[in-house]
Amino acid sequence: MAHRLTVIAFLLLLLWQPAVETQTPVAYRLSFAEAVHHLMQVEATFTTVPPGPLELRMSRSSPGRYALHEFAKNVFDVQITDEAGQPLTVSRPNPHEWDVTGHSGTVRVMYRVFGDRLDGTYLSVDTTHAHINMPAAIMWARGFERRPRSSHRAATACHSPRPTCNT
Repeated sequence: MAHRLTVIAFLLLLLWQPAVETQTPVAYRLSFAEAVHHLMQVEATFTTVPPGPLELRMSRSSPGRYALHEFAKNVFDVQITDEAGQPLTVSRPNPHEWDVTGHSGTVRVMYRVFGDRLDGTYLSVDTTHAHINMPAAIMWARGFERRPRSSHRAATACHSPRPTCNT
């Protein structure tokens, strides 16, 4: 009898859970048109953003590494727009955060990131390969951690007979 009540209580809990909103993926597009200069271009599109600020972040450390690396120091030329390409209001509470307001549900982020350290912690890009440690290269949004992601390589400047610029 106790087992039956436990099963019924569990089923009731499942039924009372709020419906999960369909989550659109965060789309990332990586390109390497300036690989000779150790640069990667990143475009990220966040859709179905709830009202209020979108809190964009660059990680400060990497799994397995216990020191602060401040990866945002390699990020520059940041452009944040809405779906029509209009600039949005951005505040910078600190060097690794961008808080975006004034959006209508879609935020597009474009930036370049420098990487010339092939050490497993940072980003390394050259004309033969790209080694991408995600915390060192990819901006993310608070509250979007569990959303699915889609990514694709847009362009490459690999000139090797067997290019390994894979993402």
